[in-house]
Amino acid sequence: MRRMMILATGIAALALVACNRETPAGSETAAAPSASAAAPAATPGPDEEIEQLKAVTPLDACATLTQDKLKAVYPDLTFTVQQTVAPQMSGYMWDSRCSYRAGVGTIEFAKDAPTHSVDIMIGTVVSEAKAQANLASRADLAKSTSGYQPQADLGANAYTISDIGMARLYFVKGQSEIEIDVADLKTPSAERIARAVALAKSL
Repeated sequence: MRRMMILATGIAALALVACNRETPAGSETAAAPSASAAAPAATPGPDEEIEQLKAVTPLDACATLTQDKLKAVYPDLTFTVQQTVAPQMSGYMWDSRCSYRAGVGTIEFAKDAPTHSVDIMIGTVVSEAKAQANLASRADLAKSTSGYQPQADLGANAYTISDIGMARLYFVKGQSEIEIDVADLKTPSAERIARAVALAKSL
């Protein structure tokens, strides 16, 4: 009898230990979520360069290259504005464009086509140093292009690219990267380049 009582007492003790090892659902001893899982996602701060760019006053393409300046270089032509894009932020620059056309209606077989066109594209960035660095990078790539010609009068990295009927000029003015494209089919390439450079110097 005594032996059976001892055995029963031992079984009861084992059952008690087993109960104590189980963690009931909703118990205060349940594992708490990790701090990393509970913490809210960090909000990224503003892009410093974008914030600086917002304070920059960009160049407006049509206000920079006016019809009067075109008339000085093309005295026999009258240019009209075909398209204009006011300064707007595009990535890490202010972008502005202006397109001029002359001689529309004088080509017998293409009445809607101009005899001459001048386009100016301006990208204003956060600093002059960045504008010069961007131009230097572009110039390095352009040196292997057919028709490449440096234009030292407009800065160390200024250059032109000549193509059939067109000359493209790239240079920097202050914080702005500027491209001027002049096009017509009859003018010799050297003259087109000279006119693009003359327009650039008038800005």
